Amino acid sequence: MAARSDLSGEVMNVGSGSTYSINLLVELLGGDVIHLPKRPGEPDCTFADITKIQRLLGWQPRVSFQKGVQVMLENIDRWREAPVWTPETIAAATREWFECLR
Repeated sequence: MAARSDLSGEVMNVGSGSTYSINLLVELLGGDVIHLPKRPGEPDCTFADITKIQRLLGWQPRVSFQKGVQVMLENIDRWREAPVWTPETIAAATREWFECLR
């Protein structure tokens, strides 16, 4: 859609147009739950405002959040080698992140 348009140099968000809790994601994923403290500077909520892409291109999401998680789980074997976040690796990444902010 965007590639076929005359638009150039526009920045647009692509997302669901809604917010979802980590708790819902955990519920959809299943498995063990590990509660971690919120990292300093971490937002309480993120939201991809898709108003601009809807207005300029008439774009609408075609896959629900729940369906997207389902498809991801059906294809999880492709991700088996991806790094896994643990409390230790999150702490290390957070330290590195703050170093970059100095």
